[in-house]
Amino acid sequence: PAITYGIVFSNFMSKGVFTFKCGTDVLIGKMVEEMERNGVELRKNVLIEKIQVEEVDGKPSVTGVMARSRKGKNSRFIRAKAVLSNANIIGTINDLVGEENFSEEFLEEAKPVRINSSSCQVYIGIKPGETIPDIGDLVFCSAAPEFSSDELVDFHTTSRTFFFFYPDIRPELGRTTIVTSINGKYEDWESLSEEEYQYHKKRIIEESLVALERFIPNIRAKISHLEAATPRTVESFTRHPSGTSFGTKFEGLPVSMALPEQIQGLYHAGSVGIIMSGWLGAVNYGVIVSNEVDKFIAGG
Repeated sequence: PAITYGIVFSNFMSKGVFTFKCGTDVLIGKMVEEMERNGVELRKNVLIEKIQVEEVDGKPSVTGVMARSRKGKNSRFIRAKAVLSNANIIGTINDLVGEENFSEEFLEEAKPVRINSSSCQVYIGIKPGETIPDIGDLVFCSAAPEFSSDELVDFHTTSRTFFFFYPDIRPELGRTTIVTSINGKYEDWESLSEEEYQYHKKRIIEESLVALERFIPNIRAKISHLEAATPRTVESFTRHPSGTSFGTKFEGLPVSMALPEQIQGLYHAGSVGIIMSGWLGAVNYGVIVSNEVDKFIAGG
């Protein structure tokens, strides 16, 4: 694992490499317990429709959010002095807040911000009691003759990464799971008919199995469940523009950090550059921003 992770995350590895056992759901559960002990009220499956902005003491300021159940229709206003958005920075500006609340200079600075590409995933569940050889936590493979950024995101890319979750990750279940991640472009999936959509989902599943058989030849006999997610899936669950998996390119960071200068009480800690993606974004950039939010609230 140290070699695998060290390629990308070496600057986060001063204390070594640790694999959390029992799964992400248990880790999140522990976080929830800690937050509730500190008086935090939590709600799941809540969709924030709008961040409300009004003028307070002559300054554009956050006053709260309009929220509703993800599947509900009735919205509710929740008053707040500060709002920390974990949505895509472009979606935060254009949709949640609205361009009319920002200066023209700021909007010009935000225009060059590029959205990252999206991705597909293939979920491979292994039958209870079946095992696979330990070939590492992460395996990247490609049939491309040479490196190509275009090939990596091509609709028929041969490049994919396999993530292996062995039984010792969740000792109480003793199950094995494999997840394949494939880069993808939203526009390739956006306009497919339902028939075409289902066909290409089956295609990426089959292509992933063919690639996996290079490492584990008898893998098909051990599989109990197969499922595919696409950029359209990512968009549906995250509301990120174009189903982007990792937010924006690096130029999104200064725009993200400048939000409270534009609107008092507005903060952002989503993915703005690859090193700010996923859990790293939460742990690294999120900690920095949360300290700023805390200082703002405590200051009056």
